[in-house]
Amino acid sequence: MSNIHSFFKQPEAIVQAIQKAELKTSGEIKIHLESRCSGEVMQHATEIFHYLKMQDLPQKNGVLIYISISDHKICILGDANIHSKVGNDYWDGTVFKLSQHFKKNQFDKGIIEAILEIGESLHTHFPYDKDNDTNDLNDNISYGI
Repeated sequence: MSNIHSFFKQPEAIVQAIQKAELKTSGEIKIHLESRCSGEVMQHATEIFHYLKMQDLPQKNGVLIYISISDHKICILGDANIHSKVGNDYWDGTVFKLSQHFKKNQFDKGIIEAILEIGESLHTHFPYDKDNDTNDLNDNISYGI
């Protein structure tokens, strides 16, 4: 796919899913799309995580969903505090479910389900606190770097 901006048919629905998921948690979810992944996907997703300054979130509970479209690579990377609660098996399972949707060209459906599932995990471990929570990251999909 040459235009990464048209990968999702309804990007506004994805942003709305992020906003819905984040209503119940202090955690943050970010989607990042690129045409190609330079190098190993986990290493590159970590670079994107830092580029987006997700490591600066005060509760260390940000989650990046990184997708390399042409390479068919997906990586979900959780910051230290959420990762310590859910672990590698959770991320791997979510990537697997997301990839199953992508194989059926259900890109929007897959990403929305992943966002809402991650939102539930964030809610379980980092519930919303009206006195202390702010939206620390822009909810829009980010593209390339």
